[in-house]
Amino acid sequence: MDVYGILELLGYVLRVLGALVFGVAAGWLTVRSLKWNMGSWQFAIAAVLGLLGTFALIGHWVEGGGTLGAFGLGAGAGILIWGLGAERSDEK
Repeated sequence: MDVYGILELLGYVLRVLGALVFGVAAGWLTVRSLKWNMGSWQFAIAAVLGLLGTFALIGHWVEGGGTLGAFGLGAGAGILIWGLGAERSDEK
């Protein structure tokens, strides 16, 4: 394995980690906007469609399934963590 092969492997790992972090941030932003919209259904629809549009764009432009899978895992984790955690804190 030469230097270019090592750099290519490092690039794939960094791309997957970046997509995971971006997915967590996108999931948090979606949950935050859904809970913060104060009854505006247009804003809620825009937030959900924005998250789904990001899935479609990543799936179309990025080669390989690892990046899309990492983004999906990150977005799902962000939605579950902050979505469920916010409900628990409201019940107290």
